[in-house]
Amino acid sequence: MKITTVNNQDIVYFLNIMQNHMKLCGYSSCTIKAYIGKTRSFIRFNRPVNLQNITEQDIKNHLNHLVESGLSRSTIDQATKAMEIFYYELFGKQLDLSGFKRPKKARTLPTFLSPNEVDQIISHTKNFRNRLMIELAYSAGLRVSELVKIKVEHLKLDRLMLHVPELERNKRTTFFSKYLKDSLGRQIGAKNIGQYLFPSERGGALTTRAVAKFFKKSLIASGIKKLATPHSLRQSFINFRFNQGTDLDAIKNTLDQKITFSTFSDSKKAA
Repeated sequence: MKITTVNNQDIVYFLNIMQNHMKLCGYSSCTIKAYIGKTRSFIRFNRPVNLQNITEQDIKNHLNHLVESGLSRSTIDQATKAMEIFYYELFGKQLDLSGFKRPKKARTLPTFLSPNEVDQIISHTKNFRNRLMIELAYSAGLRVSELVKIKVEHLKLDRLMLHVPELERNKRTTFFSKYLKDSLGRQIGAKNIGQYLFPSERGGALTTRAVAKFFKKSLIASGIKKLATPHSLRQSFINFRFNQGTDLDAIKNTLDQKITFSTFSDSKKAA
């Protein structure tokens, strides 16, 4: 593509082309908005700019400036991806960023909830289905993506067993508390084995966003100030079992989790 940018109109024209190509490639509207924003930032950094004279070193200089400004690794990654798309749209070839060093990812502990805090959240969840989803996610150590895809056929109530959906290549089985047996039976009701256990209003799978929404509402109502998410239930379950003395390898095998000892030993120190 041959565009020599000398004014704002030409810049807008090029960004529109870039935006349309990302739409055709299936990028979400949020991602497109973010990448266009990062590209505008690069153009401002290099004003006055002639697009055809831009070099890979110009892009490296900009990215290094972002790193030196103390921006997070995720922000740098987003800017880098935007520049890769920008460069390809401009010159029709891959951007070579050899020599550019991204900042190390910050190592942060997951947000853990104590059993009492989980109980508080549950007690402030009035909807039966939503409350049961929180209880099951914690009791069985489920990912949210697994929770919303559970079907009646995945449950073995008499054995307190759940065949976890999601990863066909790596099937696993987990167990849930006996105290959930009656509630799960009630939730199953007259559903057939192929139906979702926690269906949406239309009968399909509930979205993970819907789970995050009602969990946040219950978290706020409980008065707990931690920045917890539905995934914190799984992390908290793992942490609870680890602190109870359960062997880490046993937890890994049951929950299909890449766990590092330091993550949970550090949680003891932080407690």
